[in-house]
Amino acid sequence: MNRLIATTDRFSFAARELSQKLSEQLQNGKIGYWEHQFDRLADREQVLHWNLATANGQILYAGNRLWSVQSLMRVIYRYAVYTRSELVGSRFEQLKITAEQEEWTPAQLLAQMKKIGIVNDAQLTKALKLKVLNDLDIYLLMGSGTANFIPEPDLAQQLPVEGFSPMILLDEAKQRQLQWEQIQQQVPSINLIPSLNRAALAKANLPAGQQERIENLVKSQQTLNSIAEEMAKDTLEIAEMFAKFVRVGLVSFQPPKNNTPRPIVVVDDSPLILSQFQHWVGGLGYPVVVCQESQTALTKIVEVEPAAIFIDINMPGISGFELVKQIRKQPQLSAIPLVILTGEQKLSNRWRAQWSGCDFLTKPLSPTDVSDFQARLEELLIRLVGTPDSVAN
Repeated sequence: MNRLIATTDRFSFAARELSQKLSEQLQNGKIGYWEHQFDRLADREQVLHWNLATANGQILYAGNRLWSVQSLMRVIYRYAVYTRSELVGSRFEQLKITAEQEEWTPAQLLAQMKKIGIVNDAQLTKALKLKVLNDLDIYLLMGSGTANFIPEPDLAQQLPVEGFSPMILLDEAKQRQLQWEQIQQQVPSINLIPSLNRAALAKANLPAGQQERIENLVKSQQTLNSIAEEMAKDTLEIAEMFAKFVRVGLVSFQPPKNNTPRPIVVVDDSPLILSQFQHWVGGLGYPVVVCQESQTALTKIVEVEPAAIFIDINMPGISGFELVKQIRKQPQLSAIPLVILTGEQKLSNRWRAQWSGCDFLTKPLSPTDVSDFQARLEELLIRLVGTPDSVAN
């Protein structure tokens, strides 16, 4: 069924029809975003948009958010493994702080990243291509929906890359769909947790280094999607690797222990912040548990065993960093991601959070900061605990 609406700024598509419609629409060379909404996601409290950035007939970027400083940082961190090294990581974090304080544009940040050697054109192009392909893996099969065009004349300046041919990229996406279909029997979902068959591994007689690598990949009890993110790898590459492990009996997959999602815990003495977090995090699809008193927070945390914990620094009774120490002393909580919250953009707080093994998030200081804060919050949650559907015991 052809559902194409006769306008150059809007079209609708049926299931498995999006690739064809994009091929038709991207020929016009418009500069801006095709913003997609999917019928199957219409009942979400917060509407999910998928944006495809285009300029001069080329695809530049894809993501749930429009291109921004936060988008650039996330793409580089997600797909460039060298950013996880101590040296590059510290430079990366320093640059992130400066970009926020001086309100850089994405183009200004990119220029500085190139200047100090964090990324070059080839690395950026590779990261952007993997981001687009991983998105196409998901959204080309998301089903029916509508797309609207949002003009953005400055996009090519803020995203100064040559871009990718839609014909070539969409054809590659089609080939990837075939690869996903070939491994579907072994890897039915990237949100399953791999489990090691130790008896089979012992009989396999693998070199010690390869055996250790397999053990390290599964011991974290992370989903395949989270493993791919941690390794800064293409999700399909990781899925194909685990499919091979499954075929020879080294690995099997375990579903979540139950269907009850693990909550995100927020500890803050401000009722307003707690209310806002419940709205923002809940709107993204994650369950939320809030705690206003730091003295009783540990008991609550032990009780619910959350997927991640957000902790305010300055609280009466027990400070945020003292609470972090208490949490780390509990064996069952030691691996839970912790995020330090503060309204103070002090470098000392950031470094102290890093030394404590915590991420860091600055609270919005004015209404104009809320949109960027929500984008950083969503990106942080996906990186630390995965998508809402994957946050399970």
